[in-house]
Parts: sequence; structure tokens; C-alpha cells
Amino acid sequence: MRRRIGVVLVLMAVLAAVTGGPATAAPDGVSSGSRTFVLRLRIAGQIASGVWTTCPQLEVGAVCTETVVLAFDTRDREGREKSRSSVVRVLTFVFRVVEGDEGLGTVPVAEWFARTETASVQGTPRLERTTATATVPVQVCTVFDPTSGLTCPERLTVGVTWTGVGAIERLADHTVVHMSFRLENSWTRGWRRDATAAATVNGRSPGILVAAEMLRVDQGEIVVQHPLPPAG
Repeated sequence: MRRRIGVVLVLMAVLAAVTGGPATAAPDGVSSGSRTFVLRLRIAGQIASGVWTTCPQLEVGAVCTETVVLAFDTRDREGREKSRSSVVRVLTFVFRVVEGDEGLGTVPVAEWFARTETASVQGTPRLERTTATATVPVQVCTVFDPTSGLTCPERLTVGVTWTGVGAIERLADHTVVHMSFRLENSWTRGWRRDATAAATVNGRSPGILVAAEMLRVDQGEIVVQHPLPPAG
């Protein structure tokens, strides 16, 4: 069981952080009687991510924890509303390694997801270094195996320092999707760099670093939804 936080997943998380999920109503300034709805989203700033595991080598019977930390320092815009966000998200997955029909498999033991918008996130323009500190409330927690002895934490105290390694890579992507009654125009511009990272969660190391990266991005999306024709 491995989770690699790549560019696409990180940027999807940024959009989710801004919108809070799919749009269910017209943007500001567009009434329900309008012919067309237009949704505009834009995010610009720095992002850092890291994945740690307590089981670099999987062995049958081991109980492992994987921790994902995402840190954002971004300027956000949704429609006419603008904001500045310093967000830290922590995703924790606990699982047991078992022998399956096709080799090693995993069974979930517990998982919890934490998020705060009052973090301290700072990064350098050329992605040499990013730091994040926060006390992060746990918003969702599930213990799948009551015999594990695990309980849901109320909050996580997190500190992470990322240091860039290797060359900086340019990001440039533009996608336009035309449908009968809908247009989606999305783009991503910016830079990405691999990183090393050192972290503590509640004063302890979350394990061995699996992957880490830093990004400086300008990402946006425009969705134009035309009214559907009457049924029949």
C-alpha cells in the first residue's frame, strides 16, 4: 500500500480546499433565472507535500501507519470572492499487512483526516525551502478494528521542513473540454521541485520519508454551464 502524492493529486486538493466540493449553486451575480452559469476558480501560491511510512518493507502481520502532509500558502479566488489561505492537511492511514491470494495485501485498521486554515506556511520563491507548523483539528476519524486499541485523536501538532533537491521543473498544462451544454477550461502554470522533508506529528517522527515535493503554481478553471433543453 503506497500513496505517491503527485502534481495532479496535489492540485486537485487545492481546488477542493477552495471550493469545498462541487458547485451546487450559481456563482455570485448569476441569478437562478439566468440562461448560463459561469464558475471561475483560481489559485496561486506555494504548495508542499510529503508522505511518510512506518513500514518501508511490508511484512505479514505488521501494523503500519502512512502519513500524508499537505501545506498550502495560496491566494484564492472563487467568482468575485478573494482570500489568502495558509492551510495544512494531514491524512493518516493505519493498516495491517496480510497474505492474500496474489501476494501481500492490506486490511484497514484506522484512518483520520485533519485540516486547519490557521497554519503558518512559508516558502522561498525558487523552492529552496518550505516550512509549516500548525495545530490541526481532526475532522474525520474511523477505527475499523476495535481490537487494535487505537482511539481517535482530537488534534495533531505538526511541524515540517522541506528542502529542495535537484532541478526545478516547469509545469505548463492547458485543457479545454467542449460538451453539448458545458465548457470546461482549465490550466496549470508554475514550477515543481523534488524535496527532502523532516516532520514531527505530536512530537514524534511519522516514519521514513517516501516522497516529497514543493510547487509554486498558478492554476485556474472556468466552467460555463448552459441550460439543458426541456425534456421531451
